[in-house]
Amino acid sequence: MNPLPGDLFARQVRQERERLGISQAELARRMAALLGTNLDSTAITRIEQQTRAVRLDEAVAAAKTLGVPLVMLTSDNYARENEAEIQNLLAELALAEREWEKVRQKVHRITRTIQQLSAEREAFRSHALDVNPETAGDYELDPETQAALDARMRDARNASAGEVADPGA
Repeated sequence: MNPLPGDLFARQVRQERERLGISQAELARRMAALLGTNLDSTAITRIEQQTRAVRLDEAVAAAKTLGVPLVMLTSDNYARENEAEIQNLLAELALAEREWEKVRQKVHRITRTIQQLSAEREAFRSHALDVNPETAGDYELDPETQAALDARMRDARNASAGEVADPGA
């Protein structure tokens, strides 16, 4: 049989009060301040022991004082449903954080590549401005650089043709 709301209220008030680490007297004092009336600590004791019915305005004041929705104090399923929702949201958050980290790394990698390419482009533009357009066609590499470049091109052609490049060449 399902517990009655009054039974649940008594149990939940006690649990929340103990979770907050406040005494029955302190709860009564805080509730009395909200209600603008006198509320004896024995009233809280009797409510928690279910020997005294709680008035609606007291129930609302208890919920406000404990910092919980009133429905949490009167529903056995509220806390379990709330906890299940929290766990689902935490799992969803963890997944989103992993996805975000992957995207963040991708953005970082792309940004670095853009910066490198931009620097190379600027270096090329700077070099192009230094070259005299009238003599640009006559530009030749020094023989050592030309030989190294020819060897690399030969190795690249051989590698693409499936041949093994001769390291001594």
